[in-house]
Amino acid sequence: MLKYSTETFNDAEQSENRIHTDEMALRFGFKSALVAGVVVFGHMAYLPVKNGGRDWLTNNQAEVRFLKPAYDSEMLDIAFEGNVARNDTKCFNPEGVLLATLTGEQGTAEADAKHSLAPASKPVVREEINWDNLILDKPAPAYPWHADDESNQKLVTQLHDDLEIYQGDEACVHPFWMLRQCNSAFSRSFILPAWMHVGSKIKFHQPLLVGQDIEVRMIPTEKWERKGHEFTTLYIAFLVRGEVFVEVEHTSIYRIAPPSPRTED
Repeated sequence: MLKYSTETFNDAEQSENRIHTDEMALRFGFKSALVAGVVVFGHMAYLPVKNGGRDWLTNNQAEVRFLKPAYDSEMLDIAFEGNVARNDTKCFNPEGVLLATLTGEQGTAEADAKHSLAPASKPVVREEINWDNLILDKPAPAYPWHADDESNQKLVTQLHDDLEIYQGDEACVHPFWMLRQCNSAFSRSFILPAWMHVGSKIKFHQPLLVGQDIEVRMIPTEKWERKGHEFTTLYIAFLVRGEVFVEVEHTSIYRIAPPSPRTED
């Protein structure tokens, strides 16, 4: 077993998603502003990539699930078991509570046919998300993402990630930045006042590399209600020169149920 500890951070306090502020987080029953799930994922990716290198980012299926929130400046304890073919990573808070799990398994199916659906040709007029305007199987406009080295290095530094794979002429894009782009794809289509990323299934066909011009495509594929929360899963594809490099099924609670009123004894 490999182990790793790191201090996490809330880098989204100024974002549109107000769940990353103390005021909104307290309103929904949390003790303070939530650290973004993609940041926790970024910390968790350290050990699988250290163990597997580019192989973990090539022909690999990964799934991250967020069970409990992390908070700003918490020390996270991360444990990795397995090998390149199959591995499991777990993230714990200082009290030993399991916050998130990340699995990886070599081998991916062919790219999903959804990536070839023509993106919308008209720009989106952003409205606050609701059940009715979240239309399934309707592609959003695609957008370009240039994965520049300066931005990649800034994120690597924030994560305290010292792996060589993110350095040099053939540097890989940190998977944290890739998953953060999934959040950006969502927020480009809707106004999202308070929402929570709860998990992602990722198919790494090839590593995304620094310097590439990447096309990002997004399609809402599912929506459902459970315990008052409204969920959605988005299909998001990252293409380079028309070829799919990474596919993500990105699941979020886009409308958080209000907390139950307290009853007096």
